Amino acid sequence: MEKFELDKTVIQILSMPNINHFTATEIRTAYIAINQDTELNPAESRRFVYEELLKLTRRGWLIRSTSKKKGLVRYTKSDLFDHAILKEMVSPMAYEEIDENSYISYSQMLIQRLNKYNSALLEGLGALKEYLALKDIYPDQHDDLKGRYMAVQESNHILKGKISVLNELIKSTREK
Repeated sequence: MEKFELDKTVIQILSMPNINHFTATEIRTAYIAINQDTELNPAESRRFVYEELLKLTRRGWLIRSTSKKKGLVRYTKSDLFDHAILKEMVSPMAYEEIDENSYISYSQMLIQRLNKYNSALLEGLGALKEYLALKDIYPDQHDDLKGRYMAVQESNHILKGKISVLNELIKSTREK
């Protein structure tokens, strides 16, 4: 298969195994959350993310479906969707731990940690969504699912705190 270019942030979002059956708006929201760019225009971001999803749809990696009731467009990963190829498209630094002997700047380290926590938060949000869906399907499992839901929610709150701290540090580093 021919090589094609995709945005690293979109790759980071889509390569998460629990991201499936999503809308372009959901991916755009995640894209904006990870980028932390205050000048990012939501309308332009939506078009950009849609173009990235279109690239994957044309190659058969995503299946586009429209609901009959509301006309809502959702994307689902097909059997051709290859996490390994997507991860190769992103620099190795995004997915590998840094060797203790290699030097990276303070601001680079902050950004790496921020990206790692944002990814974990997105996974947690996907898990919360799944627990809610399972609760509706299996109401008899409510107590077990509620306990797991609460644990993930607590973890997400901790991640939000870490993300907040890193955003403050990155902002103050850029102002210096």
